[in-house]
Amino acid sequence: MIRCTILLIILLIALSACTLSYQMVDEQELVSLTPSELTAENTDDPLPEDVIPPYTPLPTLTPSRTLLPPPTFEPPTLTPLPSLPPTETFAPTLALNTSLEDFHGNETPSPTATIVCAPRDDWGGSYTIQPGDYLFNLAQRFHTTVDEIAAANCLRNINILSVGTVIKVPGTVGGSGVECVPWEVLTPLNGMESVPGAGQITFNWRGPRAERNLIRIYKPDGGIFERVVDLRQNETIDLSELPLAGIYRWYVYPLDQNYRQIECLEGGPWTFAKAAAPPTAAVGVPMTG
Repeated sequence: MIRCTILLIILLIALSACTLSYQMVDEQELVSLTPSELTAENTDDPLPEDVIPPYTPLPTLTPSRTLLPPPTFEPPTLTPLPSLPPTETFAPTLALNTSLEDFHGNETPSPTATIVCAPRDDWGGSYTIQPGDYLFNLAQRFHTTVDEIAAANCLRNINILSVGTVIKVPGTVGGSGVECVPWEVLTPLNGMESVPGAGQITFNWRGPRAERNLIRIYKPDGGIFERVVDLRQNETIDLSELPLAGIYRWYVYPLDQNYRQIECLEGGPWTFAKAAAPPTAAVGVPMTG
């Protein structure tokens, strides 16, 4: 039994070897044939199903243009705005005004205000600022300087004077005591043009009631005529003392007992026009015949 089995196996192996050798011979013959022979044989006699047909290479593909990817758009880079400088933050200060009962440290004396200016006490006169006043004119009138008046009255701006302000000026204690009321001319009327060449002219006005008043008249030729009156506000003058024809300009100055102008401004200027004086006849000339 065992021998029969061994012999069967040997026969199967021999048969397999013969079949393999036959297939190898056929493959060698197919490889040696040209493509044309293979084609002729294929057309005449079909190959058996167990024969592998020869490999026909496929035609080479023509390379096509490679598509590039679409461009990538990047958003612009934002430029950061300059940052604001940091604001200094102040830390809260300590409260130093806390006081404890029955406890006192070294106390610091409170500072006193510094006195920048003090009005002069040796100037007893006073003057009320009138329209048109300037420190320069007041300094000349009271025989002092602009700087002294400004320093004596603590004036910060020498070019600004408020009408009605009372300032200190050189003079006796208490000043003249005369109220500086506005001036008003009565006669001759300001701008009058009908003053005759002969006769008299009366000057009449209202103003500060000074002890004395100086009437100052400027003649057409530049000459000056003056007269002082006491305790009244009028005066009559003979026109023979004003013989020239033309425009006259006159003022009234309020004076004290020492013939000095008080703190009030003068009145004027006022004007009038006068005719020429008539000719006078010669006296004491004998007639000849």
